[in-house]
Amino acid sequence: MPRIAQEFADIPFASLVPGSVHRTTYPLTPDLVADYDRLVGAPAGRRTVVPPWLYCTFLPIYRAMGGRMEQGSVHARQQVSQHGEARVGDVLDVAVTVTEATLRKGRPTVVLDTVYAREDDVVCCVTSTILWGYASR
Repeated sequence: MPRIAQEFADIPFASLVPGSVHRTTYPLTPDLVADYDRLVGAPAGRRTVVPPWLYCTFLPIYRAMGGRMEQGSVHARQQVSQHGEARVGDVLDVAVTVTEATLRKGRPTVVLDTVYAREDDVVCCVTSTILWGYASR
């Protein structure tokens, strides 16, 4: 059974290194696709192509980085760009790059670029801007 977010330790803002790249894989199992379809209210059925909402998750980020955002983090923005199709059953390679980890107007701001690829072909890119631990300060 895969680890859930609550099973990961918080990553302190001070430990984030701009330019660092963290890697994992993302198995697109039929059960995972069905679970996400159910969560977004998509009609039940058998899919062959993975819908875009499977890339709007933090779990691959947590797995790649070995931890999660500090409690009190605020997800401020997300941009998703899909470049190809992934199929149910594919195992995607995930690279999470810490693009920015700085104080913007006194706020601990982190930008993560997450790239999902299959055999070096980019399927999807997600850029997330997070106020890291902001609400708990």
